[in-house]
Amino acid sequence: MNKAGLVFVGISIAVALFFMIPAFSMPGGSSDGAPGPGYFPIIISVIIIILSVLQGVFYLREDKKSFDQDVTQRKNKPILFVVCITILAYTILFAFIPFIPLTIVAVGFLNWLFGKQWVPNLIFSVVFTLIIYVIFSKFLHVML
Repeated sequence: MNKAGLVFVGISIAVALFFMIPAFSMPGGSSDGAPGPGYFPIIISVIIIILSVLQGVFYLREDKKSFDQDVTQRKNKPILFVVCITILAYTILFAFIPFIPLTIVAVGFLNWLFGKQWVPNLIFSVVFTLIIYVIFSKFLHVML
């Protein structure tokens, strides 16, 4: 049993519930079929809870008592920190900068961080952003 892993599972479930419970009191969808503001938090929270429970089962079956980092994990720690800061900055800047330019820059930066070449990186960033925009605006009726 991995105690640190079980603590992570517990925190993940608590955070999911923290966002899911208020989402139930949000208004439902509109008459034209657009989902309401509580739709996505509930879906994401349920997915997180299910995956956390599955991860908890794996931790309970595991023989390891502690979590030891190997060389690769120690090497990736600074990159993980930069990715977390990038996601936090993206979340904060989302209120001030439109979705398309902000997402192109964020995805491009993350791809650059992981060593992708500039031309494929730029193409992927633009295409990925436009696909996400079309899915949310045209199919889900959520304006970004």
